[in-house]
Amino acid sequence: MVKTRQLAELLPYEAENVARALGETISLARRARFWTQGDLAAKMGVSVNTVVNLEKGRPSVSLAQLLKALWTLDRLNVLQDSLRPELDPVVQAEGLRRIPRRARGDRHG
Repeated sequence: MVKTRQLAELLPYEAENVARALGETISLARRARFWTQGDLAAKMGVSVNTVVNLEKGRPSVSLAQLLKALWTLDRLNVLQDSLRPELDPVVQAEGLRRIPRRARGDRHG
């Protein structure tokens, strides 16, 4: 029990909230399919305890297990927006900064 809490303490508050929200998303998607935790575990090839930990948003669950659960539930889209660099304001600002002024404002060639 202490080990789990120590792992959770390593996450910033916002990250803990995201982990919990991902767990709730997995739980909701599973239940909407009328699958038990055992059903999802069998489809993923993991233990029921792993599914329980996923659904509780425990940080001890590996990224591979999280991705496999989302894939199994056809919900990888939950994370796909985070992979789009054009949605990152820092990437956007850096990209705009590096574009030569002539190229930015000269639309007529």
